[in-house]
Amino acid sequence: MTLADVAEFLFVSQAHVKKLLTSGAIVEVLPNNPSGAPNIDVASVEKYKAEIDAARRAYLDSQTEDDAPQNQ
Repeated sequence: MTLADVAEFLFVSQAHVKKLLTSGAIVEVLPNNPSGAPNIDVASVEKYKAEIDAARRAYLDSQTEDDAPQNQ
């Protein structure tokens, strides 16, 4: 996948995708494509998205009506 493909898939900017690559959250497939742009591993992107989605679900599931602000 290209930077643009990953950014679109994750609904983030290309700059954020570069940060994810730098941090190791997603990985490149070697070798780079002929233009020198990173070729990003699809499985690592799907794994990252699944982890983020699970974290979001866990957070939302942990919220109760007791956590909501009271209307006065």
